[in-house]
Amino acid sequence: MSFRLYKEGQGKWARGVLAVILFGVGLFATVSIANWLEGNGTGDGDLFTIPFLELGVQTRSLVSVLVFVPFLLAGIWYYNKPSLSDFLIDTEAELENKVTWPTREETTRNSLVVCVTAVIILGWIMLADGLLQVAKNWVYA
Repeated sequence: MSFRLYKEGQGKWARGVLAVILFGVGLFATVSIANWLEGNGTGDGDLFTIPFLELGVQTRSLVSVLVFVPFLLAGIWYYNKPSLSDFLIDTEAELENKVTWPTREETTRNSLVVCVTAVIILGWIMLADGLLQVAKNWVYA
């Protein structure tokens, strides 16, 4: 059985990001389940020992790997699934060719407007909070 990618070379970024996200979620789930099992004191004993290496395999480690394997297989499967691959290839092509991205100056100017607006709103909220605090102290004093 050979492993060939569907439309190899197309949609590398979109499919790669999907695979990395699935890998990251699987890794997070693996570490979380291992920490949870360790916190509960479950699976500390060696389940078996690998011959010649004299390496003990704990139940906690085995369960963690069994949690990670489906995420890894799903990443490989989704990376090569024709319908999803076509969607991701089209999405990447649209982002590269059809979307008009703003210039650096325009992005900087718009970011500055957002920051100034956030500071103005922060000032307004602090002023309103101070006035309400004074009113509360006057009423309940």
